Amino acid sequence: MSGENSKKLRSQIVKVPDATPGLLFLNGQQRQFTLEGVWKSPVAPAANMTVDVELDSSGAITAITVVDPKEIAQQKMAEQLEALKGHGNQVLTALEPALRSLPARMGTATLAFAVAVWICWFFFPAAHLDMGGERLSLTFWHLLGVNFDNPESFLNSGSHGFFSLLGIVAIAAPFAAPFVRTAWSHYLNAAPFGYFVIAFITIVINAHRAFGELAKYGGMNPFSWSLAIVFLVASSIILAKGAFNRPSTM
Repeated sequence: MSGENSKKLRSQIVKVPDATPGLLFLNGQQRQFTLEGVWKSPVAPAANMTVDVELDSSGAITAITVVDPKEIAQQKMAEQLEALKGHGNQVLTALEPALRSLPARMGTATLAFAVAVWICWFFFPAAHLDMGGERLSLTFWHLLGVNFDNPESFLNSGSHGFFSLLGIVAIAAPFAAPFVRTAWSHYLNAAPFGYFVIAFITIVINAHRAFGELAKYGGMNPFSWSLAIVFLVASSIILAKGAFNRPSTM
């Protein structure tokens, strides 16, 4: 079969073949499949497993290969980043007048540290997880969505609920402070540090609960904090210090 006449599609197993053919969810439809001659992976098929399906020019299934969970996690992360980028461009356009005034309203130093908190939050490795000789880096945002009782959540983007979204509000607060005309608005600069302390303690407790037993039996704790988290701590502390400076009158 010529490679030019075949195509590969991402699919998910709905039903594993037994006495009857298995089912794949492909192109919005269910397709039957058997293992003989087409199953190309050493692991057995399972329901909800993500696979790559190769089709010939007539649309017949010629090969099925299991997709590495790490590849799925990377693709989901890339999709989320792309979506964030698109939404971010729309938001930036709408907020352009206010953004232009931010350096004057916030002060250059405060603005720089507020931006640094965002960069460290989403892009710097906050912690590492050793997984059988392989080291997985986790951003602070990733950690907020991790379920320490479910190891698979380390491999995907996690589940970010209300507490995680509250963190977004906290790190956005310093940018809103100059536009809030109240006597207490300058305290909003302390929101990132306040939230970080609560989240840090929560993560430490969850990590100890999940991995603490390993140390009792001579094992090594696979979870460790990254030195890069110092930048997040330092930036949020400097912002918090600014919260207690006398606010300028406008």
